[in-house]
Amino acid sequence: MTLRNALRQFDSYRRDKMGGSESLLYKLMSNKRSLTPELLPKEQVQRILVIRNNKRIGNMYFMLPFLREVRKQYPEAQIDLLLNEPWQGSVFANMGFAEIDYSFFSFKGLAKWLACMAKLRRNRYDLVLLPYASVGDSMMAALMNAKNKVAEYNPQRNLASPHSNPPVNRHPHAALESLDVLVGMGMTVTPPYDHTMAFSEQEAQQGQAVAAELRGTHQGQTMAYFRGARGEKQLDEATWQTIVDKFDQASNNTIQWVEVLSPDISAPLKEGRKTFQSKDMRHLAAVLKELDGFICCDTGPLHLADAAGAKCIGLFTHTNITRYGLLGENCVDVDGLENLDAAQVLKAKC
Repeated sequence: MTLRNALRQFDSYRRDKMGGSESLLYKLMSNKRSLTPELLPKEQVQRILVIRNNKRIGNMYFMLPFLREVRKQYPEAQIDLLLNEPWQGSVFANMGFAEIDYSFFSFKGLAKWLACMAKLRRNRYDLVLLPYASVGDSMMAALMNAKNKVAEYNPQRNLASPHSNPPVNRHPHAALESLDVLVGMGMTVTPPYDHTMAFSEQEAQQGQAVAAELRGTHQGQTMAYFRGARGEKQLDEATWQTIVDKFDQASNNTIQWVEVLSPDISAPLKEGRKTFQSKDMRHLAAVLKELDGFICCDTGPLHLADAAGAKCIGLFTHTNITRYGLLGENCVDVDGLENLDAAQVLKAKC
């Protein structure tokens, strides 16, 4: 067992054993200076704080539909974000958010967290929103000075977000279930849902330029793949070669492959194959958007590419497609490798 997995198991045990002590924690920390008994009308909401302190890459992209809808529902309001680490702010660049703060919520970052909380407690918000009511997020919401506090409904944590209401029907997708928080506030939320990032003109042009360089003089499709994944979702090299071979055999024209590399995967599957690597996730997303397809297991880069508007082929071997599937119209979910029909996937994607 890795240290990371051991820490996750400990955190799960901690949550199970806290039980009723949670409510006491929120009661002691609750800031009620500006709290009102009823939800404010939309036109009276001028400043909003959205809190999300999760560290996983994919979960940041899963927050995009919620933030897009909040902006749609409150077009004139100032919307601030409270995230965990500075890299996360880049996900929401060019989307019109006023202030983005970072909690550094951890034992190691205790001093930074205290400084962040002291700064934010000086603000007065009309509305604090928690798309997912974790213990940490609820604790921070309790500390905030706000008229309304709304979160994913959880009876143990309603002292921290007393304006929360249970949803009538929970949306099954992890990226869309947070919209139920807004439905619980009485809002009308209907598809299509916008799950996309916002690129600047310069970012878009750079993505187009790199994609053109990767294509070169090739006349057929140029497709990328990424072999990285966490735990049992990661596939071995032989399986990946079989996947690539299936698409080569199913395509009417030769596919030019580009492998996306990372610090964990520094050498390509096949020697001599084109590769691309970028530490800038936005740059990577802009490039993938311009290629003819991107194949990846259910992991952060897959949902990054989906949020960029890329043509994605998601390989779901250990996770539920209904809950974690791709949201883009030009994307294909493959439920288990035994159901991978490369010809049908290429036809559907094109």
